Amino acid sequence: MIEIICNEENSDKSKKVTRGAAVRRPKNIKQIGEVSSDKKIYIEDYAFTYINSIAYNNPADSQAGVLLGENQIDGEEKCVFIKGIIKAKLGQEVEEKGIYFNENVWNGIYSDIEKYFPNLSVVGWFAAIPEVTPERMMKLKKIHLDNFAGTMKTFYLIDTVEKEENFYLYENGELKKQKGYVCFYERNYEMQEYMLERRERSSSEEGPDKVMKSIRNIIKEKEELREQKKSARFMYGVSAFMVVVILVIGINLMNNYQKMKKFDKSISSLMVQMSGNDATKEDDVVPVNKLEGGVYPTEAETPAEETSVSATATESVIVTTVTPEEEQTVAATVKEPVIYTVKSGDTIMGICKRYYGDTSKCKEVIAYNDIKDENVLYIGQQIKLP
Repeated sequence: MIEIICNEENSDKSKKVTRGAAVRRPKNIKQIGEVSSDKKIYIEDYAFTYINSIAYNNPADSQAGVLLGENQIDGEEKCVFIKGIIKAKLGQEVEEKGIYFNENVWNGIYSDIEKYFPNLSVVGWFAAIPEVTPERMMKLKKIHLDNFAGTMKTFYLIDTVEKEENFYLYENGELKKQKGYVCFYERNYEMQEYMLERRERSSSEEGPDKVMKSIRNIIKEKEELREQKKSARFMYGVSAFMVVVILVIGINLMNNYQKMKKFDKSISSLMVQMSGNDATKEDDVVPVNKLEGGVYPTEAETPAEETSVSATATESVIVTTVTPEEEQTVAATVKEPVIYTVKSGDTIMGICKRYYGDTSKCKEVIAYNDIKDENVLYIGQQIKLP
């Protein structure tokens, strides 16, 4: 059905052929049929819709026009990109002698190209006829050779009776039917404007046109669909961003909670230690009772019972011990961090080695100062050493 052709030998300067650079392929495509590896035909969706609409709107009439676009070549690969359609004004003669291209027809075509598609070149032509016979095929071949010579020119033929559509390329002296083509989608404003203009003319000159009347709705629906896809992509991006923000906030809250919990534990340990010290001081004072007659007993004269009670009271004093880890936690809680000003040649490892004696607290210093890149420090930057 469709294939691609780019004529590397074509010397016509009016034809746009991009050589050497990689072929710029559209992103949104739909392949129809089998496309060869070295020759590909791409046709834009609006252009494809317009050709078929005018063909099947009046299936009993013979109609023709030109295909507009550009050719691209990348090594052995040749591509034709069809982006615009101009319907030929054949007049009444087409009913008698069939499709033709004369000076008047070409003048009308070039006038429409200049108005609607000034940046595109003729890359082929199309014809829609009620029935494709061998005799008509021979005539179409002659029209192709007389008006669209060159291996980069493609021919799109529609049989409105059999409802067959095929792309052809001229190879080895024959119009060779292609097995497949690629339909692509983009914002083809030039083709949309041309379709709407032709629809208005058809309504005022030829009466209502049901197929062309639906073109505006088709364009509107496609535009709405593209806007919906664009909005969906935008909302997806916003949602993903919000999820990341929430995760970051959650992680920060968890870190702060752990820090507060650790701080609270340190304060509690400090309070317990201070309370234990106070109790020890109070319990160190052992009351001594007077004997009868107002005389205080000496150590030898102290009754055994009272001595036993005093010893028991002394032994019952609660002494709170503090582990080395808790001492470090309390000290870290109370002690203010040291502020170090970065000098030329300083690194996190060097600062930690100098201050702590080793590099075991590098990660703690990095986290404490919220340093994003441990390898990047600035002269004059202040580093807090916990």
